[in-house]
Amino acid sequence: MYCIPFNCEVQNSYSADSCWDTAHCVKSNVNFGSANAFAQIADYKGDPSKTAFVSQFEPSNAKVVGGELQMELVKQGDGKGFGATVTNTRAIQYGTVTAVMRSGSVSGGVVSSFIIRNDKLGDEIDFEFVGADKSTVESNYYWHDQLDYTKMVKSQVLSDTTKNDHTYQIQWTPDQIVWVVDGNAFRTVKRSETWDAGSGTFKYPDSEAY
Repeated sequence: MYCIPFNCEVQNSYSADSCWDTAHCVKSNVNFGSANAFAQIADYKGDPSKTAFVSQFEPSNAKVVGGELQMELVKQGDGKGFGATVTNTRAIQYGTVTAVMRSGSVSGGVVSSFIIRNDKLGDEIDFEFVGADKSTVESNYYWHDQLDYTKMVKSQVLSDTTKNDHTYQIQWTPDQIVWVVDGNAFRTVKRSETWDAGSGTFKYPDSEAY
């Protein structure tokens, strides 16, 4: 699907104006009880001022219930699970992103995540809730889809992440990334630390992302 919002490929689209312009980050505080907080992907008309987040897949397993965003993993006929992905309608390149949330990872094999990612280049900064671990969250960053899992760092011990709201925050600047939970910074990665002599490159996520 070349024209999916936020990953539109002009060269593969019906016409040069098939893609919406990239909307850039503005300071905001999204309450999912408001009418302009969330929409299904088919209902999004390209105006981020009217929709802050969209569900990226159809069928959608994301919905707003009681003023809260609810994302589900649904078992399909083949026995596999099909989850939900919700994306902000504005791109960000550096800034602070905060989510108050509960994890959906209640059993082995289930991964929930809070991600800043450029799908085209593969740059990513994330929090990941893995399997049945309800007492910590993992922090990761990747550059150009080079998945080096040895760089994962866990947070401090938390109360049950599936039953209790915690505040997760990514502070991203050109010089460093800081992961924060409930006001406690538990990890900092500096750009200067990501230098790779072999390629002559800082392997630091720095591209515009969603």
